[in-house]
Amino acid sequence: MNVTYEYYKDSFGGSLIPENRWISLELKMSARLNQYTFDRMKEDNWPEQAKTALCEMCDCAYKYERRDGKTSENNDGYSVSYDMNKTLNVMLYEIAEVYLINTGLLSLAVDDDVNECNDNCL
Repeated sequence: MNVTYEYYKDSFGGSLIPENRWISLELKMSARLNQYTFDRMKEDNWPEQAKTALCEMCDCAYKYERRDGKTSENNDGYSVSYDMNKTLNVMLYEIAEVYLINTGLLSLAVDDDVNECNDNCL
């Protein structure tokens, strides 16, 4: 676990998510954040920005789970439909961006620790 429930409550100031839902949400959002950062963060050594992003992502996902399930709306001939899964994905990435954009963790650049090209270079 990268962020404990105690961190969520005490450091982040979270109060939305009940403790019995935290582990599941934390695991799912940690996996997503690791995907966004290309697994650049080491287990149990996340920067504060990543922990804060994770807490806010968990809050967002929890709110999403509790929505009323409405994916379309019709009002006197005007109809709107939402792809809620896509909307959630966009919201979660935007949260990660807010906290991590200046850290280099979201960069698509390849790690240039390797100075020499070996036989596998194209």
